[in-house]
Amino acid sequence: MIIRMKNFMNWTVYMVKCNDNSIYTGISNDLKKRLENHAKGNGSKYIRTRLPFKLIYEEECQSRSNALKREIEIKKLTKKNKELLAQLNNKKRSHNEMSKFVFIVSMNVKKEYENLFNEVYDKEHVPHLLNVPGVNKVTRGKGIPFNFSIGGKTKKMASPNQKFVAMYEIDNPEVVNSNEWAIAVEKGRWSTHIRQHTYDRSHFLYEYY
Repeated sequence: MIIRMKNFMNWTVYMVKCNDNSIYTGISNDLKKRLENHAKGNGSKYIRTRLPFKLIYEEECQSRSNALKREIEIKKLTKKNKELLAQLNNKKRSHNEMSKFVFIVSMNVKKEYENLFNEVYDKEHVPHLLNVPGVNKVTRGKGIPFNFSIGGKTKKMASPNQKFVAMYEIDNPEVVNSNEWAIAVEKGRWSTHIRQHTYDRSHFLYEYY
């Protein structure tokens, strides 16, 4: 089974420390590319004259509007408090660097509802669930047929019985049994317009080791 995956890229608020020891705060929905542009002198005019720089802080937000609000909040901080925020955040990131569990949901959807299913899942369902404490990342995919080599032969594999899959990287098993999760899975059009058109649903939980 090949699964075409879709990562949900959140907006990021970030801070970099420039070569004059000043701190620049910005937002991006592709932080890696944004930092590359800064380094080439194609990003912020402020950073362009203060190269090189060092990334000291990054914080994910669920939307551009949320990122802009958070950017304003951080810009109002004193330099000392910005540095303190960066230190605290880096300690938290190192402690929780990797999710310990992955919750996998697979299902089929009635053909005539697939477009609506994808729209609602991407724009409503996933953002709601990413707001649940302990949910760190969501990846979606669609199974397709493929060939692969094994034992000197080529084996043909059909599409999986369940066409769609979503993988939720979480901190612990209680995340998907929490009140916050129970509320989030009922929000938006998922419970009223989509769920009844899905079938062959499976749920699995794996622990990383």
